[in-house]
Amino acid sequence: MLLLNPLNGLAATIKHLPFLRLESDPLEEAGLYYRRACLAAAEERYDVALIFCAKAVKLDAGHLPTLLLAAQIHRWGVPDFDEAVRCYRKVIAVSGYDEQSPYCAAASHGLDDLVRTTEIAAESTV
Repeated sequence: MLLLNPLNGLAATIKHLPFLRLESDPLEEAGLYYRRACLAAAEERYDVALIFCAKAVKLDAGHLPTLLLAAQIHRWGVPDFDEAVRCYRKVIAVSGYDEQSPYCAAASHGLDDLVRTTEIAAESTV
């Protein structure tokens, strides 16, 4: 038997308000995971940041900020040349190769810098 009290009535009313959505929005969740990834990366917890990036991309495969963050983590945080290149190329492709997009421009610049730095390092070891 359910005992009625003022809080039961309030809870029932709140559940039916139009601005309260009980179902989750994947795009909002992707943004939340992106923000968590940013915090983890700022704390130099790159493995955790990449986990959050993966969760965000799973919810929204075209979330450009997350894709770019993953590329930058692979470039600077946990140096992995091949994965950084793959991530930068993905950002460029998902942004539609639009150089006016700040994400595409940042990825293009990051990719160029990565390749140039790698070539210089290869030449200095010869």
